[in-house]
This record gives sequence, C-alpha cells and structure tokens, in this order.
Amino acid sequence: MAHTKHNLLLPTKGEPLFRALLLLCLSIFPYTHLTLLSLVGLLLFCLWQTYRYPAQLFAVLQRSGLIVVSLLLIVSSLFAFDRSEASLQLAHFLPFFWIWANLVIHLQKTQTFFQEIGRWSLALVFSGFPISLFGIAECIIKHRYEVFPPSITPMIDWLYTGDLWHPRTYSIFDYPNTLANYLVMILGLNIGLLFLNRETEFFSRSRRSFKIFLSINALLVLVCLHCSGSRNGYLVAAVLFGISLMRLRTHRWGRLLGIAGLVSIIATTLTFGIGGRTLTWSWITDDPRVGVWSLALRFIRERPLLGYGLGNYKLLYNGEIPDYDFIAHAHNLWLMLLSETGIPVTLTFTAAIGVICYRAVRALRQLRDRPNDQAILVAYCLAFLGSVLFSLLDVTIFEVRVNLLGWLSLAVMYCSLELSQQKARGLD
Repeated sequence: MAHTKHNLLLPTKGEPLFRALLLLCLSIFPYTHLTLLSLVGLLLFCLWQTYRYPAQLFAVLQRSGLIVVSLLLIVSSLFAFDRSEASLQLAHFLPFFWIWANLVIHLQKTQTFFQEIGRWSLALVFSGFPISLFGIAECIIKHRYEVFPPSITPMIDWLYTGDLWHPRTYSIFDYPNTLANYLVMILGLNIGLLFLNRETEFFSRSRRSFKIFLSINALLVLVCLHCSGSRNGYLVAAVLFGISLMRLRTHRWGRLLGIAGLVSIIATTLTFGIGGRTLTWSWITDDPRVGVWSLALRFIRERPLLGYGLGNYKLLYNGEIPDYDFIAHAHNLWLMLLSETGIPVTLTFTAAIGVICYRAVRALRQLRDRPNDQAILVAYCLAFLGSVLFSLLDVTIFEVRVNLLGWLSLAVMYCSLELSQQKARGLD
C-alpha cells in the first residue's frame, strides 16, 4: 500500500530545478542577509507544489491532524484577550504547517529519498560551520576590546544583529538563546552523520577527512554554545553527546566524539562557567523560570479551554517576577501553548507531533539492515530532539530559522516510515 501511495506522485519535468532550488535555499537560509532570499525561493517552491498537488496537500494535512490543529488555533485566537496579537502570532504556526506539507509531498515524489535528505543534512551542517566560527570570533573580540576599533565597526554593524556590548555571543542571530537552539539542532544532524559507516557519495574518496571535519565541527558548535552562555543549550548538548555513546561497539567516531564532548562540557562548566556566567546554586534555586511557570499555570486555571490567545502572555504579565519588567513568554513550549491556546489545542498538537515521531521510530527499526540510511534518519531525529529538549526551558519558535529547521526535520520523519520500505538507491 505504501508503494502505491508513493507512485501516485510521479516526478515532473520541473522536479530537478526545484530540487536544486530547495537545496540552495537550505544552504543559505541561516544567514541573516540571505534569509529573505531563501524564503522567497521556498515560497515559489511551495506555490508550485500547491498548484500541482492541491488534493494531496490537503490529504497530508488532514491525515496528520494539522488541519484540526489549525482550526482550533483560529478559534482560540477569535476568543483571545487581544485578538489582533493572537492573530498575528498565528504566523508562527499556520504557514509552517503549509511548508511542512509541501516538503512531505516533495519527498514522497523523490525517487532517492535517503540521498535527497542526505544532501539536505550536509548543506545544513556545512552552513552551520561559519556560524560557529563567527560566534567564537565575536566572543574573542568582545573580551579583547572594551571599545571596538572604528575601522571594524561599520562591517560589524552590517553583519551583526546582536548587542556589541553584551558579553554573551549572538553570532548571526538576534539573541544568544536563539543561537543556542539552532546550534543544538545542527549538532544533532552532525552527530547523526557520524554514524555513517560505509562508503557513500559523501565521503567516497576520503572517509577519514569527512569524519574529521564532522568531529571538528561538533566541537566548534560546543565552543560556540559555551560562548552563548546558554545553560539550556549546554544541557541539551550533553544529552546529544550522551546519545552518541550508545553505539560504542560499531561507531568509533561517535564514541570518541561523545566522550570528548561530555568531558569538555563538564570541565569547562566547572572551570569557567558558561559564557562567563559562573556556576552557582542560585542558577537553580533563584531561577526566574519558576515564577514564570507559576504564572502560566495560573493562566491555565483561569482559561483552560481556549487560553488567553497566542502572544498574550507578555500582555498579561504585570511585573509578577522581581527585577523583570518584561517577560515575553512562558519559557516552556507546552506551558505557553496551554496558557495561550488552551488544553484542546495543546493536546491535539502534541498528539499530531507524537504520531510523526512514532513513525520515525518505526522507520529506524526497519532500517537496521541499512545502517547508512538509518544514520541519516537518526540525524534528523536528533536535530528535532534537540529542539524539543530546548523547548522545555525556553521558546524560540518565533525565530523563522529555528522553526523552519524543526518542521523540515518533521517532514523527513513523517515520510521515513513509508519510504524506508522501498529500496534506497542512493546510499546503499
């Protein structure tokens, strides 16, 4: 039955062009001044897909439950405390459902599924390399100069969207925690690719050089995470490095990287803190998140069915947390959804994503005899896991690059069960 569904969507003459366009968009979209150009390309791709396959697109959204989630979100917004704000915040959800469905349709038409998503993962990992280098250089410059030299200030103003006088690293993002979330997702992709253990198109000539690059890149991500000062990012990175230790016998590179990563995290945290922030018990006992979560729980009790509306947490906040005049959200994705959209939306949305994750787990089991295909799917699963774990202590879906990477991973995970049953032609 899975074969039948796949064959209903046959490639068209324009398919190679749009595959190349999509790969280009994924290669450049993390960079601030190219993000808009990338989104334009992605919009053209989605419009073409929607024009060609409207019925299939609707069917995918319906089967996944995202149609129901969309309707519930709209109803919640109609009864929001501030309807204009809630309606505006729908932009962080509804368009990404549409993009996700278009990516699913595209992957279902792809004859070499694992080869395609393998190229995507490589493009994303390579595009993350300069981001880490820029962040590390930013940290060095900030600690080297109290006042930036006039000769480099114009260039920094053009490239840089952060705060020159803040000690934490922003790299090419507008907030250190947003940078940290993106980095842990790239780290997940990076670790998954390290599980490749046979000759593939990725390193057919120099397998060792490819593995060395991935190892160096992963450690650079860790250094940049340290510079960002994100405790949450460091915790998630520790989990991802720990997962890389699970294949001790068959993946020497994964084992070495996992050990090196965990040792580095422990040593640097105990010695230097994180990003210049000293490790103390007050990080736990006096964390303002406790008060933020308590306020969210109060909002849930007050309006359990429809919530106060997306984005309304910040409007209802009235200085309840000492020393914080403004708090944008509940610093936990599920508490944010519960307090702003209500219990029905949160449960439906979580169930829809949970089913996609379940499909990916089943696909991983079916790929046991195809380790390279399994490794590429593991990469996307780890990327999404990194985002989920990060969302337990912060919410960064308002950043289009983080949000898009999450839905891209979910598209791969959704298609993996159906397409893993077919013989992979690119990576076996």
